[in-house]
Amino acid sequence: MGKQKTTQSGPVVIDGIEYNEYPPPERLIKATESKWAVELMKRGLLRLHKLEYYQKWENQQLGDSNEGIGLYHLDGHPIETGSLNDVYVWCASLPVIAPERISLIAQYGNYDSIIKVSGPEELFKRVKNYLSIQMKGFWLHCGRVNYDRGTAVDKKELNSQRFHFNVFQKALKLKEDMEYRISVINFTSSPLFGDNLDLLLGDCSDIVTMEALPSKRMEPSP
Repeated sequence: MGKQKTTQSGPVVIDGIEYNEYPPPERLIKATESKWAVELMKRGLLRLHKLEYYQKWENQQLGDSNEGIGLYHLDGHPIETGSLNDVYVWCASLPVIAPERISLIAQYGNYDSIIKVSGPEELFKRVKNYLSIQMKGFWLHCGRVNYDRGTAVDKKELNSQRFHFNVFQKALKLKEDMEYRISVINFTSSPLFGDNLDLLLGDCSDIVTMEALPSKRMEPSP
């Protein structure tokens, strides 16, 4: 029998990967374009987007002008936190997300398929291995999104916020997304340019599968 994983609240670093909570979920689901699903399965092409990329989206269902910005209220006054580092993220959802929500995300994003990751921790390890070889100085951070942006905090709580916690914070109105994300942070002295960061992990068909959207699945033949 394999070694049982002990549940730990984060931040915790396991095998060079920072987790907000450990172990990570056993599965993830993501609406996407079929071409990107095939690229991930066959070549391990994982495309992350810069936080500012999402801030520019006009789509209210998917875009978030406050993406990556921690917003709080202290004694009735708004407080904002952010980062000076380049931060790129890859967003997926927990498998408990409602099919209707996945379909809505797909509709607004013009997506035609979903991918399922059956081994998220293995995927994270492959990302870490790629960064260790190809992009030294980049840090991998994974975790669930907390839908508490704009909440009231006291000074002690504000000062105790975890590093880059704002990357995993969104508004309560988006809680149906049940989001889990990969964050890659640039700690080098050289900033990257462009909205995307492409990682090439190699064949991932052992842990990634592609399916039709819930609303497009064929009914079984009689």
